[in-house]
Parts: sequence; C-alpha cells; structure tokens
Amino acid sequence: MSPAAMQLDLFARPVAPAMRERCIPHGPVVQGAVDETLRLPHPKYAWDWAAIELHRASDGRWMWSTSYNTGSGGGGYRVGEKWGNFAPERDDALHWAIQELRALVQGRHLHTEERRPVRLILDWLDDLR
Repeated sequence: MSPAAMQLDLFARPVAPAMRERCIPHGPVVQGAVDETLRLPHPKYAWDWAAIELHRASDGRWMWSTSYNTGSGGGGYRVGEKWGNFAPERDDALHWAIQELRALVQGRHLHTEERRPVRLILDWLDDLR
C-alpha cells in the first residue's frame, strides 16, 4: 500500500459492516444490465484485468461481485442475491468489493508473468478508494 493510501482521512465516513447471508446454490443472479460496473480493461484483449459489479437489490440493499484475470489465472462471479453479499449503501458495497478483490489477488502464488497484472489491479483498487 502506498504511503498516500495509508494516510488517515479525518473526513472519511465510517463503513457499514457487510451483511453476509448464506449462499443460495440455485439462487438468482442479475440477468440483465447491472447498475454499475467498474472495469480495469486489458489494453489489447476483450477481457478485463479486473471488474467490480454493483447492483441494488429489490429490498434496497446493494450487492457486489468481483472478477479478475491475470493472464494465467483468475476467477469471478456475476452479481446477484445468490451470493449473499449485501451492504446498506453503494459506497459500502464498493468498499467490501475492493477488500474482497484485494484479498483474492494478493493471495495468489505469483508466476513471473502475473506480477505486472497483479500490480496493475492493486494500484487500480487503491485509486477506487
């Protein structure tokens, strides 16, 4: 984490805890357009280095999903109630999506060709804060 990212923000609002619910194996995911998708596009290919989907559920809470691809590995899932990832506000959902994606990417055993994409993803996540 960069020193600028570590600096305390006196005006930052507190983040509400994530509302984690049980995963519903055959539960719904969003089939149509998602409310908001944040992408770190690959410069040459059709796929993204990373993406975060944010969508408002029918009950007003916000859901999130994450995905990433480092060229030699990756993972992700489509946003939906199925996964049980909820937050009361959009900014809270974004916060928890960033935390989730950071943990996934930092937890990888990096091959040499993955170091650059992982660094790009982590820098992008810092910029999203």
